[in-house]
Amino acid sequence: MPAPRTYQIEVSYHQFLLTPFGGNNPVVDSSGPVGPLLALDPRVQGALIILTGGTDAPVNVTVHIEREPLPDLAAAAEGWDVGEQATIPIEGNMYLVPLMGGGSTPLIYTPSTPGLHLIRVLARGRRTHYDGITDGPNEDYDLTITPITTDPGRQSTAGDGLYIN
Repeated sequence: MPAPRTYQIEVSYHQFLLTPFGGNNPVVDSSGPVGPLLALDPRVQGALIILTGGTDAPVNVTVHIEREPLPDLAAAAEGWDVGEQATIPIEGNMYLVPLMGGGSTPLIYTPSTPGLHLIRVLARGRRTHYDGITDGPNEDYDLTITPITTDPGRQSTAGDGLYIN
């Protein structure tokens, strides 16, 4: 498994994307599952929307690629404000994508075998500049991708109070 890598990704409209590049960008849609940290657009398979606190700002995203089962979400989220995981099908290259352009679009994952993958995202600092525009990264995200054979269902931790209906 490769060593974790950290990227700075530009945020627009409280979000950035994990998605195949060149396809349709997903949008937050109330008909799709929306959690405290992750949203899925049912029209864009294999894409994930990560919800942020800052409106427009860079954020730090550390990416881990794992091949083994992940520890329990509650245990993994210790020291983080919120955690959520969801399963998506991944058929090809996955990129971290700024919603409105600006900045790089790094290739972060190429599956050795296409199929279901568990995506776990942990976050901290989303309340620091909520609804604000900042110059520096004030939020940290820890993103882990691992192939799976069965969907364990969507899970989230207690959270930081943002995006709760």
